[in-house]
Amino acid sequence: MSKIPKKIGIIAEDESDVEAIRELIKRITGKNNIGFKHFVGRGCGKIKRKADDWATQLKKRGCSVLILIHDLDRNKYEDLYDIIHKSIHPFVISKTLINIPTEEMEAWFLADEKGIKSALNLRKAPKKYHHPETIKSPKEVLGNEIEKASNNSKIYLNTKHNLLIAKAIDIDIVKSKCKSFKALHEFVIDSKI
Repeated sequence: MSKIPKKIGIIAEDESDVEAIRELIKRITGKNNIGFKHFVGRGCGKIKRKADDWATQLKKRGCSVLILIHDLDRNKYEDLYDIIHKSIHPFVISKTLINIPTEEMEAWFLADEKGIKSALNLRKAPKKYHHPETIKSPKEVLGNEIEKASNNSKIYLNTKHNLLIAKAIDIDIVKSKCKSFKALHEFVIDSKI
């Protein structure tokens, strides 16, 4: 008798974040038969207001794990975490992770310049970043690095490129350089998805 795969609920700012997280979870687990349901906030403000309602709906739709991804942007981590935590606590889904990439999820991608080069078929690898979560505006920096590495022949579009990069980056490199990604990785492993 085979085990029924878990459904994972994702709450994120936009569809490209959901696609990237979905791919990263599949890669972390080594499984493709994971069910996903999601809600997108189309920015940060709506997530804070709607997270509890969305978590309840995701539970009703069969999700036993919830991952809420919210960019830190220019906020103070503790303040943002407290606001989000209060907005969905007590958790309707017991296995819940509030994950706040420092500053944006794109910092994770900057951790692996070879993965970016491979994903986007660039002429050369972008600049190597040892501490990508310290970069201000990583989405903008990623765009600039892609343009430079392609001799200005590619313009970065998160809606088009984030999934491609998520498929190519080295999980172990990102985990070693990005504390928020390591937290996601550990949560996924501990949740036995």
